[in-house]
Amino acid sequence: MRNPRTPGVHFIAAADDYLAPPMHCHQRVTLLRKVVLTLIVLACRPVSPAGAQILADRPVADKTGPLENPSNVSIAKEQYLIEEIYEPELLLRVEPSQSKIIKTKVDVTRTAIANPEILDIQLFDNDEIEIIGRQVGETTITFWFDVPGKGEQVLRYYVEVDNAQQEQRRRDARYKALQSRINELFPNSQIFLFPIDDKVIVRGQARDAKEATEIMRLLGQDALSTRRPLDTYADRGVADRGFQRYGDDDFDDLDADVFINLLHVPGEQQVMLKVRVAELVRNSGRGAGAKFSSALGTLKLSSILSGGGNLSVIMDDGDVEFFIGAIQSHGYGKILAEPTLVTLSGKPAKFLAGGEFAVPTTVGVGGAQAATTTFRGFGTELDFTPTVLDKDLVRLQVSPSFSTLNSDATVGGIPGLNRRSVETTVDLREGQWLAIAGLIQDEQGGQNSRVPLLGNLPIMGHLFSTRSTSRYETELVVLVSPELIHPLETEQVPLFLPGMEVTEPTDTDFFARKLIEGYQGFDHRGTVWPEIAQQQAGIENDMSRHRITRGLKRTLSLHHAFISGECGLSK
Repeated sequence: MRNPRTPGVHFIAAADDYLAPPMHCHQRVTLLRKVVLTLIVLACRPVSPAGAQILADRPVADKTGPLENPSNVSIAKEQYLIEEIYEPELLLRVEPSQSKIIKTKVDVTRTAIANPEILDIQLFDNDEIEIIGRQVGETTITFWFDVPGKGEQVLRYYVEVDNAQQEQRRRDARYKALQSRINELFPNSQIFLFPIDDKVIVRGQARDAKEATEIMRLLGQDALSTRRPLDTYADRGVADRGFQRYGDDDFDDLDADVFINLLHVPGEQQVMLKVRVAELVRNSGRGAGAKFSSALGTLKLSSILSGGGNLSVIMDDGDVEFFIGAIQSHGYGKILAEPTLVTLSGKPAKFLAGGEFAVPTTVGVGGAQAATTTFRGFGTELDFTPTVLDKDLVRLQVSPSFSTLNSDATVGGIPGLNRRSVETTVDLREGQWLAIAGLIQDEQGGQNSRVPLLGNLPIMGHLFSTRSTSRYETELVVLVSPELIHPLETEQVPLFLPGMEVTEPTDTDFFARKLIEGYQGFDHRGTVWPEIAQQQAGIENDMSRHRITRGLKRTLSLHHAFISGECGLSK
């Protein structure tokens, strides 16, 4: 039908025509004739200028809009005309230049391929089909089966033609070959390579940290470690071992993979470093001679060459001092430091025991200046990085430093430092000691001062000269020793730690016994008592008054025998 009042706008049927109850055969034919005649009339009728203008002014509709939101007429038409739409039900993968044979249970009557350039099909028999991958791509394949008693059935596949599986097999084979090669190169280690996507899991057990480092370095410099940074464990001289990275071009494409290190290194990986620094300084000096000094009010020289060469000196209101002396001096100094530090293998550790002093600094550009303060440390400092190379072989990068204040080198109120430091790398077995630094220094000097002419007289010259000699000796040694340790169990923790037995003294101990530390009984052990003193004191089991009194007397005698001074244990 046509609406005569709106040129160019037509309608043909209502949705009720398709949603009506089922019609007879002649009714359907009549309806179809009406639809066909209406379409013919619309196609043959010219569009008026007004109608053309209306069509030109209309905006272009989105083509996907009606598809996403179909009208009721379209839905009714589909339900009336379409019986079933077959979508791909299953996924089938084929590699390029490879084929798969499909054996069916019922006969295949027809086949169809959406893109023959990607996939080819060969029908050997009604129940045997070969599918051949031609090139990489995606397509669909449809089979029609003649099912007895059910008629014709349709089965559709979504086919992917790619070489992912082939590449995965090749990749697995390459890593298997690489795994075997590394295990042959390191017979004392056992590793396994598991490729997953673009990552490779490296699992197994290495003989020691050094072999683990070399294995990961062979696999790739960009190895990602989730246990510990093994690339810092050993030295950088792996290339000197005489082997290259893979040794085969087949492994060149493995550089793009990321290797995740899950290697296990057996044994203890915590290292305790003991450092002992012993220094002894001795000095001695001797001096002898005469010293002449004066404090004169008025000094007049009348004439040096007057009266036959006599020298006349007039001293008015002055004092003259004349000293003759001899001196001999000796001195010594001793330094003993034993720092101990614990860290994991491959991890740096730092220890500092001492103090700091302020150093003012003036900074600025041009006329604008500002004062800042920095701090310099002194005392005992220890930096070291251990590397467990073997079961009990440890590589140490150690740099101990020991410094003390030197008031003689004070500049602008800032004291100087006497510093002793060393930095080196050594290999040691567990428990071994090594002197990494030593110094023996012997300095001698002398000085002679005299009055010209008078100091050269045979006997009287000693009265007009001074002499001195000095000697300065230094002996220094630095020893280190590594030890592999593990944490203590609960029952292994010591019950008494330094200072736990020190208490405040009672009035009797403080005033009568002159002690500044608490006393817990005759078996009390001070924090600085030698072990022999404790053994001599003993533990009295009999708590009688006589034994307690005797124990107290023994303790007091030990105080005077092993402790210098009258201020108690803390002197």
